[in-house]
Amino acid sequence: MKLLKRLLVSMVGLIGVLLFAVVGLFVGTAGDHSVPDTVTTDPTLPHVEIDGVTFHAETFGSPQNPVVVVVHGGPGGDYGYLLNLHQLEDEYFVVFYDQRGAGLSPRVDAAELSLQSSIEDLHRIVTHYGQGKPVHLIGHSWGGMLAAGYLGQYPKFVTKAVLAEPGALDNMTLARFHERQRASRGFEYVRTLIPTIFETFHMTLPDADARTDYIFGRMSQAFVGSSASSYRCADETVTEVAPAVPVPPSRFGATAFNTIFGEQADLSAIAASAANYPKEVLFIASACNTFIGEEFQRAQMTLFPNTRLTVIPDAGHNMIAENPAGTLEAIRTYFAS
Repeated sequence: MKLLKRLLVSMVGLIGVLLFAVVGLFVGTAGDHSVPDTVTTDPTLPHVEIDGVTFHAETFGSPQNPVVVVVHGGPGGDYGYLLNLHQLEDEYFVVFYDQRGAGLSPRVDAAELSLQSSIEDLHRIVTHYGQGKPVHLIGHSWGGMLAAGYLGQYPKFVTKAVLAEPGALDNMTLARFHERQRASRGFEYVRTLIPTIFETFHMTLPDADARTDYIFGRMSQAFVGSSASSYRCADETVTEVAPAVPVPPSRFGATAFNTIFGEQADLSAIAASAANYPKEVLFIASACNTFIGEEFQRAQMTLFPNTRLTVIPDAGHNMIAENPAGTLEAIRTYFAS
């Protein structure tokens, strides 16, 4: 009987502690937590509709110049962090777009999202803005993976291709990436995740995807910014340079990420078709990235028959923001070759 009483007292005490922690987290995470509207709920956002598919998009430069299509990372990210590339507008017509289900583009069902649907959407952008002429592509991170897949399937539509630290281009390296992600989910991951979940209880939700978009967006940033990811420079003086143009509010697409890049993802089509693109491809790596940096990219370059590699100093994975001058110089030199 005494043992039972002690157990009951302990359980009541534990429940009390948990309730106190929950209340504390709820109160402590109060504040202005939000995600921006997509084109669906804010049609004033710049966008384009092609073949019935709507994309948040904007352009810089004269349409009479050669077209450059910029492909952002994720999956599920947005183009805002790549806007330093707008500086190419003095010589090129630069196109930025948020992929289907990502950034500020409309949210869609998971059934509409795959590597192949992303490739077909990129083809929509290329043919719409290219007006029948081949374009230049710049893909960063996941965007580099997507651009690589596009090169293999539509080689005649691309004159120059820049792949800036693409992630996995085959299933073996994708498995390695997922392993690294799982290894990073320790105490720091949980310490970020729990308050992030509680922050969503204070949000005004513009749509049904807002809560999961917020959580996955925060956790994605935490992973890339963590030492476990090995993406960043240890030197704290390496910081991002803000673009000289307005940057749209950022929003992550959780469904796009989980569907296209989940454990079930099949990237075999990228490696299988890469040799179809005969022209030179510029691979860009950052000096600080020890996970998918120079060594990793040198191994992936062998999938294409004709490549070159440029390593950007004083930069991590987000080299376009951390060293825009060096990155733009490398891109301009390659485009002019």
